[in-house]
Amino acid sequence: MSPETSEETTAPPVRPLAPQRWRCCDCGGTGLDSLGGTCRLCDGLGFG
Repeated sequence: MSPETSEETTAPPVRPLAPQRWRCCDCGGTGLDSLGGTCRLCDGLGFG
């Protein structure tokens, strides 16, 4: 017996969605301020 084809078996695989993060407006996403220290706005994460 042959398996029945359905939309589930013939549909292309779906890739997972990447999380969206906002870039820090103070450090531009680098995590560092202009003096090379940790950005106070995002705590060095680069996003907030």
